[in-house]
Amino acid sequence: MIDIKLLRNEWNKTIENIKLRCKNYQALDNFSVVDEKWRKVSTELQALNTQKNELSKQISAYVAQNNTGQVAQLKEQVLKNKQLTENLEKESVELENQLKMIMFSIPNILDSEHNVLGESTIGVPFGEDENKNIEVRRMYEPRKLDFTPLPHWEIGVKLGLLDFNRGRKIGGERMYFFTGDGARLLRALRNFTLDLHINEAGYSEVLPPILLNAEPLYGLGKLPLFEEDMYQTTDRQFLAGTEEHPITAMYMNETLDASALPIKLTSSATSFRKEAGSAGKDTRGILRVHQFYNTELINFALPSQSWDLLEEMCLQAEKVLKILEIPYRIIKLCSGDTGDAAATTYDFEVWVPSNNTYREISSCSNVLDYQARGLSIKYLDPATKKTNYVHTLNGTGVSLNRLWIAIVENFQTADGKIEIPRALRGYMNNQEFIEAK
Repeated sequence: MIDIKLLRNEWNKTIENIKLRCKNYQALDNFSVVDEKWRKVSTELQALNTQKNELSKQISAYVAQNNTGQVAQLKEQVLKNKQLTENLEKESVELENQLKMIMFSIPNILDSEHNVLGESTIGVPFGEDENKNIEVRRMYEPRKLDFTPLPHWEIGVKLGLLDFNRGRKIGGERMYFFTGDGARLLRALRNFTLDLHINEAGYSEVLPPILLNAEPLYGLGKLPLFEEDMYQTTDRQFLAGTEEHPITAMYMNETLDASALPIKLTSSATSFRKEAGSAGKDTRGILRVHQFYNTELINFALPSQSWDLLEEMCLQAEKVLKILEIPYRIIKLCSGDTGDAAATTYDFEVWVPSNNTYREISSCSNVLDYQARGLSIKYLDPATKKTNYVHTLNGTGVSLNRLWIAIVENFQTADGKIEIPRALRGYMNNQEFIEAK
């Protein structure tokens, strides 16, 4: 949730920043109307409270004078004052709730000061869509093969790694089974990424619930904007669309000790997404599916720590791809492509031969205090003894489905096998190749 002071005290500056996202936010117009009504009601309530105190003083004075006539008249005014106050308080609560829901639909302020990976642009570059994203760097050229590699959905079935027919039979479209060495490879990727983040970067592992109430999702900025893409139960609970959701909400309504920050958490779990706006896109394979697997990186930080942690988190996601020697590039998202909750985002994309292009495998963002404000996650400043909002950061470290795809497609051999990257062999009984059984 954006700081309401920015809208009230720095309206023009804030609006100009939000306009950089090249989207129409109706909530901004609604905010002005509802906020003006709320302020008017608040002023009237203050006036009634002042009047109430004055009436109380007058009644006390007339009681001392034994002036029962004046006391009776003033008591009638007190009753009218009470009724007006109750009506306005009810209206104030309703307006506050409207204002809160509007605030959940207003995006974060885009960064204009940082370039944590040494790119030439300072802050978020301006652009309407992904075509204006900036490439920061790339590593490892796609392999030149003397044969045509099969797409992962073909070689996956051929080698007994994937079963789409049975997945579709029990779960419908975009459902599947990992089977045999396909399931073992996914488990190896999960353990490899967790071990890397825990042992080399000091992250602590958590395994979160995947069913969430609506409240934390509003605080995260996911509701109401992305409700159509989330699975929900009949009693309005939601399946996590990414581990970012439950882990960032883990400290909701808490005040953390500043000396404990940063808190660095990693998790590898199952996530769910309807892909409501993706009809006809990536219909084959496991690149865009309803149930998928990630290893996630979440940070809770002091404001003074968050930009250094964004760099660290990006380098940690990059390390996964470097160690496995998968061709990749890093993209800094432009203003129109940056998610509403993020102040800045770096995407990591891997080469996918079946698409003949790079596809996103990780997204690392500094959200500043946007989600912490919505979730009421604070820290106690030992110097001022006051509470402030923490900064939160989230990154995919990395998408395991897409990492699985990248390995299966990039490491094929001419004789129809898949070479297992050296870093993963220890997780697969020192097996060197995946081949037909």
